[in-house]
Amino acid sequence: MENRKENLKYKLGEILSQSNGGFIIAVTGILFALVYHIGFLITFGVLKITPMFYFNIFSVSYFGIITFLLIKFKGVNAAYYSAMVEVVLHAICADYFLTGYAGFHFLIFIMAVFPYLVEKKGFVAALPASFVCTVVFVFCVWYFDKIEAIYPLAIEVLRKIRFVNIAASLTLVLFMIVIFKLIIEYIEKNIERLNEKNEALLENILPRRVMEELRDKGYAEPEAYKNVSILFTDIVGFTSISKTMEPSVLIDELNDIFTHFDQIIENYGCVRIKTIGDAYMAVCGLPDSNMNSSRVMVAAAIDCRDYLEERNKNSKYKWKIRLGINTGEVVAGIVGIKKYIYDIFGDAVNVASRMESNSEAMKISVSQDVYERTKNDFTFTDRGEKEIKGKGMMKLYFVEK
Repeated sequence: MENRKENLKYKLGEILSQSNGGFIIAVTGILFALVYHIGFLITFGVLKITPMFYFNIFSVSYFGIITFLLIKFKGVNAAYYSAMVEVVLHAICADYFLTGYAGFHFLIFIMAVFPYLVEKKGFVAALPASFVCTVVFVFCVWYFDKIEAIYPLAIEVLRKIRFVNIAASLTLVLFMIVIFKLIIEYIEKNIERLNEKNEALLENILPRRVMEELRDKGYAEPEAYKNVSILFTDIVGFTSISKTMEPSVLIDELNDIFTHFDQIIENYGCVRIKTIGDAYMAVCGLPDSNMNSSRVMVAAAIDCRDYLEERNKNSKYKWKIRLGINTGEVVAGIVGIKKYIYDIFGDAVNVASRMESNSEAMKISVSQDVYERTKNDFTFTDRGEKEIKGKGMMKLYFVEK
């Protein structure tokens, strides 16, 4: 029940805050004015106040025409300003004949507030009309309380007229308050939902700590981290295979593979940093330090490899990947000031990339550092020393299981 009520309020706020919101408010106000003037047409006829009787004949006709034109052409601003002229003149004449105690000028005050609901150009455009109505209202309060009635009425009758005018004014005020509240609640709810979407999007791009720092400070300081394990994967023969595939099929294949990699990486508490084409990069121990990052990353890499082997059994396309892992110190931070990219840098990253490029299909190649940290947890094959670009001779190992 509560959810249904909230959904209804949200939907009403949505309708009122959009382009047709001012139209709905204007139609409601004009119809209210039409009924009001019909009521006083009868009242002034019964009381034999001839000038106001004929004025209200004109007013009823006037508002009938405005209603027709408003519905037909949807000229919200034109309808408001036309109505404002009539309401001001009507209030001045009625207070003149019956004195300010009759309270007709209270409707002028309502017209001072209405333009902020219907004026599409905003606050500045609504201000002149609001100012004019406020000045006229103050003048009526000051001047017509001092004069004597041209058509004196019994105090009981005058009080009833005053009550109707004040009640009508308060009803319109309440109406506007409700409208404002619905619109504001709709906007606030939209902002809240937008913030939730933005945070969810940022969480897919940035670590939570970095996201919070960026939100609070507007920037995030780069930081150095130790014992970070970096995984690189690359599809073997991707360029030649991709030439034989439709682009949409290729994207679907990569999306499916990398989505499963993401799930595996996330299950191990690791973080995917980025993908570049068919290359996939993830880390463990960042931004939260993990002394067992090597063991965790190797286990995640094994699962990624095993998933792909299992997938190939039932898939039309048989993909094979090379995997490489290294552990060391990195610097992590945001690259760019508009399109944020969270990236890591350092020699440990370069070595991890070399481990992958020196690996083999469906093999996980690791550095000496990773081997020393995990040799009691997994089975390895010693590959001996190999010439690594930019690093010289390095000992490499394959993870078997």
